[in-house]
Amino acid sequence: MIMNIIAQLQGGLGNQLFQYATARALAHQHKTSLLLDQSWFTKTYEDVTPRESLISALSTKGAPISLDLPPKRPKRIHRILQKLWPINPFVYSERTPYCFDPSLLKAPSFKTQNLYLMGYWQSYRYFESIKKILQLEVSPKAPLDAHYQNYLNQIQACNSSMVHVRRGDYVHLASAAKVHGFIGLDYHQQGMAILLDRKPETHFFVFSDDLDWVKANLPYQDKMTFIQSLDKGDAVIQELELMTHCQNHLIANSSLSWWAAWLAKDSNNTVICPSRWTNDLTMNWDDLLPSHWQRI
Repeated sequence: MIMNIIAQLQGGLGNQLFQYATARALAHQHKTSLLLDQSWFTKTYEDVTPRESLISALSTKGAPISLDLPPKRPKRIHRILQKLWPINPFVYSERTPYCFDPSLLKAPSFKTQNLYLMGYWQSYRYFESIKKILQLEVSPKAPLDAHYQNYLNQIQACNSSMVHVRRGDYVHLASAAKVHGFIGLDYHQQGMAILLDRKPETHFFVFSDDLDWVKANLPYQDKMTFIQSLDKGDAVIQELELMTHCQNHLIANSSLSWWAAWLAKDSNNTVICPSRWTNDLTMNWDDLLPSHWQRI
């Protein structure tokens, strides 16, 4: 039996969830304990949006730890040596972003090694086997704030569709704009038209980090409720919960709305997603975007 699975958490809530879910699936498979290394959040980084560790506000498993000296990305010689000797921990670093790596399921080499995961692990194939577990665990520990409960009542009382418009750092931070970039107004207009065509009674619940822009630009505003964010640390967790209750999902190229669609309470939800997730035109997105999601 492997000693422990240790996940390095980093990034925003959506990224933390990919890291958690992949490690959780491995811990479940190996029937071993799960540790969540949060040391990344104690430092500041250039060209990176500042984030907080939010996993502990969810009903997730795993013990939080903060390593004084977290492992570094292993060089080639280290990767070879840890397969030949029981070096602890066995550091497994993600090879290709957004691509499922089946050899992760075969690590580590020795049963006496902890397995330390370093990467983003953005593929549902790592954790699809525990989807029902994740639907239970990725939910707020605390009851919804009355402000959000009011929105939830509205979402549950109609044919609801989430619309997520991610601008923020995708517009204003050069490094994020270069990789992801704002998906564009045309995408949102087209997606909303498809959803209305299927169900004319659809009511849109709009989640965005730039509501002023949304109110000035999105069509169908007579069929729209704007979700006003509370200025609280766990607001994003409560908003993710609201998103999962929507019957259909028009997601942004954002890991947060990816999770909203994948964890949806209604398994028959229609999901409309961007046909490409980043500005890399050479990428194949089949490991990230399930085949039944409609790409536009």
